[in-house]
Amino acid sequence: MTTAGFPGKLQIQTVDSCNYLCPMCPYPEQAPEPGRVQQLPEALFRRLIEEVRGAERTVKLCLMLQNEPFLDRRFFDFLEYAHDAVDAITSISTVTNGSLLDEAQLDRLAAYERVYLTISINATDRERYRRIHGRDFWDRIHGRLTRWAGPRERVRLSFVLDADSVEEARRFQTYWRGLGYNTRLMPINSRVDSADVARVHDLDDAYGHCHYPVDTLNVLVDGTVILCCNDWRHEQRFGDLKRQTIAEVWNAPALEQRRRAAIEGTLREFPMCRGCDYPIRSSQRLKLEAMVADLPAPAPVAAGRVLPHVTHVRLSSGESRSVVVFDVDPGRGTVGLLFEGPPPGDVTGALELVIGHSGAFNFGSLEPIWCRGTLRMGEARDGVAPAEMALDRSSDEFRFLPWYHADWVPA
Repeated sequence: MTTAGFPGKLQIQTVDSCNYLCPMCPYPEQAPEPGRVQQLPEALFRRLIEEVRGAERTVKLCLMLQNEPFLDRRFFDFLEYAHDAVDAITSISTVTNGSLLDEAQLDRLAAYERVYLTISINATDRERYRRIHGRDFWDRIHGRLTRWAGPRERVRLSFVLDADSVEEARRFQTYWRGLGYNTRLMPINSRVDSADVARVHDLDDAYGHCHYPVDTLNVLVDGTVILCCNDWRHEQRFGDLKRQTIAEVWNAPALEQRRRAAIEGTLREFPMCRGCDYPIRSSQRLKLEAMVADLPAPAPVAAGRVLPHVTHVRLSSGESRSVVVFDVDPGRGTVGLLFEGPPPGDVTGALELVIGHSGAFNFGSLEPIWCRGTLRMGEARDGVAPAEMALDRSSDEFRFLPWYHADWVPA
């Protein structure tokens, strides 16, 4: 797995400033003092990319961390350098408020085939836009996005959902999808108690898993590393990349301890993570999606049972089949499945453990994990074949099965 010995993603802050005053963001209180804005040294950025290449690894890259990335005039230089490293960087993403992007820059971004752009807009009208962002740039941004003739399906527009904005979220999806853009909903969180927010979901303190310590190395502008993007107070630094390599920081005892706890579900034992409302189960995402879509919530299931959901089995023969998961037993190491159509001819393969349902709330998902296993088929009826898959307990991926189970149990 990419998480063994090396991160699967680098999230890098190249400048530590923003030009907006969004109330759901701690930035106004955490902004650098006037004249104290810092920039990541270009030499350090290049060295990090070369370290990935030298380690013969591949990572995803996010050029944004607690900032407005396009305030850095070197953004496209960094982007081009990373995009050229095809053997090291599989994809490049960034999140921006869009105020500094013109149509020519949108065209330039669209020309990079591995770049994914998210623009945080949160509105379909000027009044809400000004209320959310603290700036009156609605005409500029709305005009550019409605005029732009580029490939809109490669741009995602983002909406932060709180307890008071469900109706507005529905309008947001309808309006922007009607113009050809993808949309993303983000349930609001308090950024580890750094912002006063109207939560749309409760703190689930029984859920102690989180993808950030497992897959992402978060690099601040001075080269130091924090646990995740929600730590706006920078309560603990886990290394300094000006003096250490990526592998040295990633495998240091303190960060390895957090990673083990995130996988095992004990992350809330650490003070910074105890009250964090960012971790959210896939079962809870389905409820929020139903709320926004004005549909009935998923049908209740018995205590301790997982919500039925779709994943995949990749058979040893090379065939891939969609399956419905209806039961997970971490103690026995088994998963109950339903195959549509004829039963598979092969009984060995790998099950896709989907941790972090990827739907309308498509954030915070761990990369799919494939765990080896053996199928025991039941009797097929009415075109459906039940099966039990016994997963390989000796595989490194098996340790994610309790997390997978917890992720799909209703909160």
